[in-house]
Amino acid sequence: MAKDELTTENIDYVRKGFEKKYADNLKKNDVYDKRDVDRLKESDDYVKTFMRGKERLDEAVDLVHESLKWRLDWHINDVTEDSFDRWVWDKGALFFHNVDKDGHKILTIRVCLHKKDPQTLPVIKRLFSYHLEQHFKETPHEQVVIMFDMQDAGLSHLDMDLVKYVINSFKYYYPCMLAYMLIFEMPWILNAAWKVIKTWLSAEAAAKIKFVTRSDIQAYINKDQLLEHMGGTVTFADQDPAVFRSVDKEEINTNSNAKENKHLTLNLSPANSRSPRTSPSPMARKQHRDENSFIGRLLTVSPAEELEFNVDENGRESFDIISLTNTLPYAVAYKVKTTSPEKYRVRPSSGVVKAGTCTEVYVYLQAGYQNSTIQKDKFLIMGMDVSDDNLTIGELWKSVPRDSIMEHRLRCVYTANKGSPETPIKEIPLSMPDRVARMSKQVDELITSHGRLEKRVQWLVWSQILMLIAVITAIVAMYFFETSPGGRYGSCVSSLF
Repeated sequence: MAKDELTTENIDYVRKGFEKKYADNLKKNDVYDKRDVDRLKESDDYVKTFMRGKERLDEAVDLVHESLKWRLDWHINDVTEDSFDRWVWDKGALFFHNVDKDGHKILTIRVCLHKKDPQTLPVIKRLFSYHLEQHFKETPHEQVVIMFDMQDAGLSHLDMDLVKYVINSFKYYYPCMLAYMLIFEMPWILNAAWKVIKTWLSAEAAAKIKFVTRSDIQAYINKDQLLEHMGGTVTFADQDPAVFRSVDKEEINTNSNAKENKHLTLNLSPANSRSPRTSPSPMARKQHRDENSFIGRLLTVSPAEELEFNVDENGRESFDIISLTNTLPYAVAYKVKTTSPEKYRVRPSSGVVKAGTCTEVYVYLQAGYQNSTIQKDKFLIMGMDVSDDNLTIGELWKSVPRDSIMEHRLRCVYTANKGSPETPIKEIPLSMPDRVARMSKQVDELITSHGRLEKRVQWLVWSQILMLIAVITAIVAMYFFETSPGGRYGSCVSSLF
């Protein structure tokens, strides 16, 4: 029902119904934020945001209570852009981006960039709520589209708690804000999880979920509003977090009243240029410069696959560097091991990477081993979060469960030298976009192969059914033929008479 069809009487019914039903809560100071209660009393538009129609006014009364209580629990009125650490923005996993065919803003969640982590989940939930609140302040009655971009996502990326929080946000806290929800390129392996999610939804909410692929998403969003990997024309540098920021905070701070008067929003647009406010630190510059990186659950490891050692004719040591970047809000301990400790010196071989910093580990191939077969050598990078301040790092390594430790392996190669035919040519590492494209192609091939296999199984089942019918028909026909007057048993019977 359109908001302008709601009458003053409907609005007064909800407002007075809330004041009567939750009078005891209104007398307390720890249930609702006074700013929200005052806005409910003064703004008819605010009351309308909880009303889904004239026939659901009592439901709106309860929604007001749920929303106001949640807003105080999460301190929604006090959340600003500065409430989040840099790593939250640099991750680029959640952002508003362009509009759909009906003009609804699109809030995109890149699922492949999210890993289930109880320590960071509250931060991601707060960031999601921050975006909804900013949109709500600017255009209270404009709906949004939620895009779950599930390309390259797997079971390790699907956080059911986060999905449930997103659903509850539109069920209780912003009940009239959701236009619909798009699930883009959902891997077949996650079908079971989404069947569970559907049990949380009403029939009305379930109807708003649309499963789309690269081939049919343009039924909802025009090509010039879609990102390139979705079949659109919009491009952005995945390795540069600055594209996710459109507001120059330093410029805003030059005006003493700017923070009070300007809402900070996030917009991903091709026209957006790099913001001076997000000029990367040396740690971030190194991470972005080296596209050949492995993004792990706890640490980003660069290089991603190989350590290169240049053989020196004079037999001197050669070395390579492992960069360990911690983008999390807490410290991470690391340890580096090798299958051939007699060949290498690792400095430092263990330590702690503080939040938002990068540590470089130097790996030296010792003199005398340059001519040995190092291609068989491997390095193991291990990481664990430092959560218990009462234990030493050594004690933590002994007590932490193995499944809580992040592990990543690197192999060793000789660096290709021009004019040295004996040195194996190292394959040029793919850039991050190329690696994503290759992975996407492999997933598409896997899905296609899975579809062909299903068709073959169906064909086999039908073949067996037809074969069974043919056998039964043959048996019945043979039976009637044998017992007919002209048949073998029929002749014997007729001779008796």
